Amino acid sequence: MKSIWALALVMLISFSACEDNKDPEDTGCNLETNASEFSEESLNVTYKIIATGDVKVTSFFYFDETGKVEVQNPTLPYEKEVTLSSQKTIQASALGKVTNGSIKVSYKGIGQNTTYESYDICAQTTK
Repeated sequence: MKSIWALALVMLISFSACEDNKDPEDTGCNLETNASEFSEESLNVTYKIIATGDVKVTSFFYFDETGKVEVQNPTLPYEKEVTLSSQKTIQASALGKVTNGSIKVSYKGIGQNTTYESYDICAQTTK
């Protein structure tokens, strides 16, 4: 009888030590850089979205001379250079999901005396 209880105890300990190997959950990402307003006559701006690992970017937004532009399912890495003059707002944003990796959205605008930069990152690391 003692051997049955001992066997049951060993089996209970063995099963409780098993880990559940579920797939990691996606982290939803809503990235948005700071908005900048510039006063120069014109400004060259480079917008970028860079991703590493297991990610999916569903949309990317930035400003050009016509206003806010949306790119659906951009091929990564994605880079867009624009010259702004009448449109004085610089900003970029993106929507996506990260399972194991990162998404970074950024812009850099270079004026005569000022550089405008901002970025946002969404990351998740799984074991």
